[in-house]
Amino acid sequence: MQAYLDGELAPAQLREINEFLAQDQEAKALYMELKATKDLVCGNELQHNLTESREFYWSKIAREINRNERAQTAPARTYDFSWLRRWVLPLGGVTALLVLLAIALQPPSSSRSAFRLAETPEIETTMDDTSMNSFRSESEGFSVIWVSSR
Repeated sequence: MQAYLDGELAPAQLREINEFLAQDQEAKALYMELKATKDLVCGNELQHNLTESREFYWSKIAREINRNERAQTAPARTYDFSWLRRWVLPLGGVTALLVLLAIALQPPSSSRSAFRLAETPEIETTMDDTSMNSFRSESEGFSVIWVSSR
């Protein structure tokens, strides 16, 4: 229907649409509504006069499109630190684990013992019915203190 209204149909199609509009009142009403809308739009279209010539105006648009395409295709310079994540961080983690493992596996020396009975203060209790026994193993590096009631 729109092609008929715009005059874009071949003569054979034009005759066919004319016959259809003569027979179908609903189609004729649609055609009349479309024609009125087209006349209203065409008659009230605002004219916009360009200050530049048509060729200059379109060349500015083409230059802007080309500039935007070049800006989109130009690779942005970024700094890639993926090598840092891929090599340095795992090596740092492995190094830290090896240092901790070396410290944990080092045999304790008598001067570095964490708990020594000779250096611990004496604890006095006022309870008469308790007793205490202690045992220190220098070779194993541990102490046992047993407190019991009598």
